[in-house]
This record gives sequence, C-alpha cells and structure tokens, in this order.
Amino acid sequence: MDELMEKLLKLQADYFKRRRLLFILDLISIFAIFYAIFLVLQIEYFIQRSSPFFFIPVNIIRIIPPILAFIIAIIGALLLHKNDHKIKFNFLVEDKYPELKEKLRTAYDNISETNVIVESLKNLVLSVLTVVSASKLIAASVVITRIILVIIFISGATFISLNPEYRIPPDTIANNFKNLTGIGNEDTNITIGDITGRPENSDVIGSKGSGDIFGKPKIASIEGKNIDLTLYTGMDTGFDVRDTSQTSNQFITSAAFPVDALGSNVSDGGYSMLMKKTETEKMLINKYAVERSKI
Repeated sequence: MDELMEKLLKLQADYFKRRRLLFILDLISIFAIFYAIFLVLQIEYFIQRSSPFFFIPVNIIRIIPPILAFIIAIIGALLLHKNDHKIKFNFLVEDKYPELKEKLRTAYDNISETNVIVESLKNLVLSVLTVVSASKLIAASVVITRIILVIIFISGATFISLNPEYRIPPDTIANNFKNLTGIGNEDTNITIGDITGRPENSDVIGSKGSGDIFGKPKIASIEGKNIDLTLYTGMDTGFDVRDTSQTSNQFITSAAFPVDALGSNVSDGGYSMLMKKTETEKMLINKYAVERSKI
C-alpha cells in the first residue's frame, strides 16, 4: 500500500473513532437527562394508572421509563451526529492545515501515479501529515467537556433515584396539568375521600358486563348537603355464619305476652288493675271499647 494512503487511512480511522466516542457520550448524557426527568415527574406512577398498561405486571412497568429514555437518547444522539458520515476527511484536514490546501486532494487523486511531480507532491504532503493527529482535528477540550457533562448527568440521575423526596408528588402534577389544560376541571367541584378501596377507574366499570357493581359516585343533595350514595367495597373479606359458634349466638325469646291482655299499651299501671277484674267485667269493657271505636 502506498505510504501516503496508509497514513491517511490511519488518521481517518483515529478521527472517526473519536467521533464515535462523542456519539456515545452524547447518548449517555441524553439518557441521563430524560431518565432524571422521568423520575422527578414519576412517569412510572402515571403509566401504572393508564388504561393501556392496566393489565401489565408492575415489574415490567418499572422498566418502561428507562427504556423510553434510552429510545429518546438514541434518537437525540443520531440527530446530533446525523452529518458525521458526510464528513470528507481530506477537506477537513485541509481546512485545519492551510499549508495542505489543494495539495492533499491533488496527491490523493493521483495516488496511483508514479511520475516525478506526483512523488514530489506526495513527499511534501507526508512531511506535513506528520504533525496531523485526530486529537488536533477534534479538540481535547471538546471530549473532556462531554465527559464532565456525562458525569454530572449520571450523578444527578443516580441521586434522584436514591432520594424519592426530590420527586414531585403525583397529585401536584395532576392538578397543574388540569390547571394548564383545563381537562378534568369539571370533576374538581366535588371531593369524595376514597378510603374504602373503591375501584379507581370507575368511569368504565360495570358498563361492559364486567360484573363489578361499583360505578361512578352518585350524589344526592339533602337540605343543602351533598350525600354520597355510592355503594363502596368493604375493607376486609366477609365471613360465613356457619363458621361461628352457635352457642354464643342462641336466640333468646322474650316473655310470652298474655293473649287476653287488653289495653296492653297502657303504661300507668292500668294493666295490673284490669287483670284483677272478673271475666264479666272484662267482656263489658271489651264490648264498650268495640262500640266506642265505631263512633
């Protein structure tokens, strides 16, 4: 292989190796930024309560935010480096080293020629290329800056993941979203404390034969007060009466009421006086009461 071609290929390989390093550093930085944002906004919480992900296991939902952040990072890094493959190395070297202007391209175009003029040009170009390196084509400060940014972003994402108190509460996010978009504000006039384990997605439950009888809250206004008429689920499971002790639940009958007692609703002692009367007197009193009731 020609000495000039070998030198150019080596310089070009080193240069694009550094470009790939920058791509990887940008990829890591973008991933760390978006993953930290997802942690702060608690995207996992909203994914768990989103209807398309309702039946997905929690362990799978937990890996969705980092996967989503990685996909965004790949797209972002590709956009940042979309023109890397279009870089013409020979032109780049000439722009960096003006003494090689036009000479490098001419020598490269005539790389297979062996006449005296071409050989002289090749030797001139080779002598200048001895001071050319990938570290000068891509400044070391650029690489160091990217590395520092990666360390900062990765440290920030790790810190947030280990300290949940730095995450925004889901209720705050939901309320701010409602205030900004106006979506859901019509439901904020009535606040019902959900302490009974009522299904969260009550808008659709029972509408398609799911078998759940707990629907949307029903509110009745009684004397100016809103009363919740919704039937909520219990906090604990029920029990079978057959499993309880029958001896502790025996029914105790009350004293038998005398069938011939008249005026039993009297509470002033008249009942005891009535019981002392004869049968004839009782019959007269009974007839009197019947006739009296007809008036």
